[in-house]
Amino acid sequence: MIKTYTYKLKPNKSVERKFYQWLGVCRVVYNLSKEVSETSYKRGVSMSSYDIQSQLPDLKKEVPWINNVHSQTLQAVVGRYSDSMKKFFKGAGFPKWASKKSWKSVPFKSIKTTHNAFKLPKFGAVKVFNFKQPKGNLKTATLIREADGIYLKVVVDEFQSRTFCENQTVVGIDMGIKYFMISSQGNFTENPRQLQSKLKKLRIQSRKLSRMKKGGKNFVKQVIVLQRLHQKVKRTRLDFLQKESTKLAAQYSTVIREDLKVKNMIKNPKLARAIADVSWGTFFELLEYKTNIIKVNPAYTSQTCNSCADVNKESRKTQSIFECVSCGHVDNADLNAANNILEKGQFLMEAKVAC
Repeated sequence: MIKTYTYKLKPNKSVERKFYQWLGVCRVVYNLSKEVSETSYKRGVSMSSYDIQSQLPDLKKEVPWINNVHSQTLQAVVGRYSDSMKKFFKGAGFPKWASKKSWKSVPFKSIKTTHNAFKLPKFGAVKVFNFKQPKGNLKTATLIREADGIYLKVVVDEFQSRTFCENQTVVGIDMGIKYFMISSQGNFTENPRQLQSKLKKLRIQSRKLSRMKKGGKNFVKQVIVLQRLHQKVKRTRLDFLQKESTKLAAQYSTVIREDLKVKNMIKNPKLARAIADVSWGTFFELLEYKTNIIKVNPAYTSQTCNSCADVNKESRKTQSIFECVSCGHVDNADLNAANNILEKGQFLMEAKVAC
């Protein structure tokens, strides 16, 4: 199982100086990769990631200070540009030039540990707060600049099974905005609305930033204030999602959920902020490695009566009330949907067993 550990680096001026030097080199190599790729394409030549990487030795001879950065790190930067182009051909936006503001990380293809620190190729040893030896095989690492310091993210291939659950029960869950999650067992999880609770502060600080001279010292300080506010929202949201997913995995052996296309749903301008704030996609990713997941088709789960199986959109009286027009069954609309999701999932499970 692939896991990522995040550590905050202990303040060190020499390490910080080297990090920003490497950051600048990586940014230059990324922009050169983009320039070479676009120029060759205009001339009718398509260059792969390998083709661009093969030019790195010549680039080091022309620009000696690029040689200060490990070759694998430079290759990873070229690979990052190649990945962004692949995403572009799949429908994402065209890769932009890497600016000082946007480029925040330095990738490493390998990493080692000492008794109290991490050792990065050619970069050297870096000490972190709360150092713990990761279990499993160390794969890759990334140094990333955050609003409150520099962090090290270590990717590890762990020999660890999913959360063990003694209670071999199955549950269906319906995701919402008023309530974060409703289970078929009748448990309603409140939506903490992490972003909504900080919107007033964010508006005030954004307004303050807009009145400052761009590029000035006070402007830079205010940008950090805003970044830390957004960082707090992000971290409190992730903490909530981790706890809820762990709780669910510990209680149930299998979780049945709708196969929601969150990227498409978030295009709705009226619900975009609320869906982004509730972060269903991240929650599903966390559940994926913690317990067994069964995905079902979300079609008509909110319009189907769990008592008589009649499908009618008129039965959904309000956002919270479901009253079947066929049999008169009355229930909470979200709970009714969660039970329908459970039944769909159980049908799929029985079909797999029969095969």
